[in-house]
Amino acid sequence: MIEVITYAECVLRLNIKENYEQFVTSMLMNLSNEIITEKIVSVSAPQINPKNQALETNVLAKFCLYIPEDHQNKNVEEYVNAILPFLKRYLPKCNDITSTKIIQMKRILQT
Repeated sequence: MIEVITYAECVLRLNIKENYEQFVTSMLMNLSNEIITEKIVSVSAPQINPKNQALETNVLAKFCLYIPEDHQNKNVEEYVNAILPFLKRYLPKCNDITSTKIIQMKRILQT
């Protein structure tokens, strides 16, 4: 298992404009075991995306990801390319990942 601590700026779809911060906080704090939200840094005011008419907000948060290993012999650094697809898969209502900043990557030894 690879543990990745990262800041990520993501675009999330919203259902309604009212109480959007509470909705985003609730959604991100109750994720699966593969991804844990450590801290929500900022949530922007909702805007309508002109391309798809979706109501969206930009969120900057600190996440702890637990990426399963496909090969034990693979170096930890080789999992960098797996971070964006992993975030898109496990973040609900995620339209895009704008940026990421990796703080730490390490292999967790399972007993």
